[in-house]
Amino acid sequence: MAEKQWYFKFDPATKEFIPGAVFTEEQPDNSTTVDPATSGYIEPTWNGSAWTGTVTREQWVQQQQAQQQSTPDPYQQQISTVANQLLKQNITLSQRVAVLEKEAK
Repeated sequence: MAEKQWYFKFDPATKEFIPGAVFTEEQPDNSTTVDPATSGYIEPTWNGSAWTGTVTREQWVQQQQAQQQSTPDPYQQQISTVANQLLKQNITLSQRVAVLEKEAK
């Protein structure tokens, strides 16, 4: 009787990892015992002997951080616009008050 193992499946056409694992005695078709989590790739593909990919986790995190920095939050933009409008209005009103105070003296 064979010992049970974890098998990680991949799509037979694209060789892309299919999320999840199977714990069984018999190796399913289109599977490997090599854990894709150890590859360091996002969306790994099986090349017959190892998991490969185009983007590592570190590269993906860097891309996400760069994207967050370069993509302004629309809500934050709206708050900034309103704050600038209120600041301009406050400056205008302060100038009017100063003129009225001078005229009152």
